Amino acid sequence: MILAGIDIGTNTLRLLIAEIGEDTFHERYSDTTITRLGQDLERTGELTIEAMERSIPVLAGFAGKVREHSAVMLSAVGTSALRKAGNREAFIRGVRETAGIDITVINGEEEARLTLLGVGRALRRIGGDDLESALVMDIGGGSTEVIKTRHGSAPVEMSIPIGAVYLTERFIRQDPPTSEDMALLRQAVRDKIRSLDNADQDAHAETSLPGLCVGTAGTSTTLAAMDQEMNVYDPEKINGYTLGRASLDRIVEHLTTSTLAERREIRGLEKGREDIILAGAVVAQEIMGRYEYNEMIVSDWGLREGIVLDLYEQMTAKHHISHKDTKARRNAL
Repeated sequence: MILAGIDIGTNTLRLLIAEIGEDTFHERYSDTTITRLGQDLERTGELTIEAMERSIPVLAGFAGKVREHSAVMLSAVGTSALRKAGNREAFIRGVRETAGIDITVINGEEEARLTLLGVGRALRRIGGDDLESALVMDIGGGSTEVIKTRHGSAPVEMSIPIGAVYLTERFIRQDPPTSEDMALLRQAVRDKIRSLDNADQDAHAETSLPGLCVGTAGTSTTLAAMDQEMNVYDPEKINGYTLGRASLDRIVEHLTTSTLAERREIRGLEKGREDIILAGAVVAQEIMGRYEYNEMIVSDWGLREGIVLDLYEQMTAKHHISHKDTKARRNAL
């Protein structure tokens, strides 16, 4: 069964087309394009015309690829930018009319659930640790999703409204950033992380932390690529990569003293992400520091893969129900 999923994020649009079976998952085609859909969203409360004009043609191209690969079903989800934008319906309508794609805007908890689905499958594929006791962080452009799993308990899925694009636009005023820029940025991140503690205490009586820290999405994968000084991004070298806290601290220090022009020369740093990577890295740094993790396992798989896996589960469930109904009707005759 060939299925397709699109992740419409604040900074990046991602497409995945995969052939999926009960125990198989083969990527047919994937694409990642930075369009900065959420540019200036925190200031204006709306998507800009320019951001929509950058994004809609990309999604139309994605739709063409879905048809080209004969995918039987497509699921396109919008996250933080579309949750917040006052004019999101205009964008959704424009995408439907131009690309023929219907977008479902999901809340932060659903985004976290789908992310966990994708990350869990990735770690099992490489024979890594399971997610029975883990803290999974998905640092996006407009929000950060944190999922805590503990053996025997339902996952705690939390979303906080800080992301790499939002933090950069709000706090990074100079190039390179000043010490005041960085102090204000860190304080804002720490204040939001405290809300995770409150939510977790409401959900669990025990205070022990999950044993494994996992990072997914563009910030974490870019940091892993930078640590390996990749000239060409290789997802096989990202999935399961261990990023140590000391390496993360070194990267943050380097980024803090680098201009945008200098960052463009850093190996592993994706073009178009040079302005926001520092803010995203600080979020990772502060979460790891708050929960005393010395390393983070990085997953190239995340929300996009979770969208496709969830779509497969929905379709197979419908097939089983339909098969049972047909069998029941036959037995009744």
